Amino acid sequence: MARKVIDLMIWHPKGDIRKCKISYLHRGAHKNLKTIKGTDIKKLEKGFMILKKGTAIPYHRIVKIECGDKLIWKKRGKG
Repeated sequence: MARKVIDLMIWHPKGDIRKCKISYLHRGAHKNLKTIKGTDIKKLEKGFMILKKGTAIPYHRIVKIECGDKLIWKKRGKG
């Protein structure tokens, strides 16, 4: 589901990935969460997104997507 939301924010005329923040599980980070900007995404693959730095983030690790001051998507029971 997270990929569909990110796809919409990239491609839908009313979406704006530049205003989005994506939080995902990252072991070792504060509270095991890391947040990136939507502009950090290079491309979307079948099972993961690739960041401009080359890091691959599996979609199942994404816990929430915020755009501007709105929560767009949240994984059940997480973040």
